[in-house]
Amino acid sequence: MHNGDEQLLSDIRALWKQSLILNRPGRPRDQIGADMASGLADLEAYGQMVLANPDFVARLKTAAPMNEAIALASLAAPRRAIPTIPRMRWPPAA
Repeated sequence: MHNGDEQLLSDIRALWKQSLILNRPGRPRDQIGADMASGLADLEAYGQMVLANPDFVARLKTAAPMNEAIALASLAAPRRAIPTIPRMRWPPAA
């Protein structure tokens, strides 16, 4: 997981000869794919975003809004039900 030291990340990329997977939690939508495009990462991880949006790729393609990820700690609260994750309407409304 990466949270901000861009110089350190660049140094790691220069030294790391294997595939580098980068995870930037809370990354803005318009930055998705930027690390791969710049050559900084070979793959980008979007675990929480994908779990909160089972139709993640469709949402990206159609610029549909993303569901917010739910913190695991909030699910551990007593008597709290796991919420239903809303899916995107398909086809999107005009």
